[in-house]
Amino acid sequence: MRVRFTGLEGHEQRVRQGADALTPGRSYEVLEAYFQAEGPNYFRIEFHRGELPPLFDSRLFEVVDPELHPSWTASVEREGSITLAPAAWHAAGFWDDFMNHSPGAIETYELARNALMSDS
Repeated sequence: MRVRFTGLEGHEQRVRQGADALTPGRSYEVLEAYFQAEGPNYFRIEFHRGELPPLFDSRLFEVVDPELHPSWTASVEREGSITLAPAAWHAAGFWDDFMNHSPGAIETYELARNALMSDS
């Protein structure tokens, strides 16, 4: 899935959180989609290699390519939130290991990210 950042104008601060690093009008590959049972929905987008790709409020974007990558699978959390992402990223503790710079988690992330980006 590919989205275009529509900008910060007209959105509350909580929606804009962290998005000032993105470029208005630029398209980004969505690495993961996270849908809360009660609350905002998010897209995980990498804009700077080597850093944890943050989650951005989906209200800041428009979809320019709705096709989902074949590596994406769904997981449903106990509270009802849904995540669509590469299957390997659903493993328990994956993002914690990634943030702790675990070589295995970094390799898992990069392999899946590269597959997502090569098809965009």
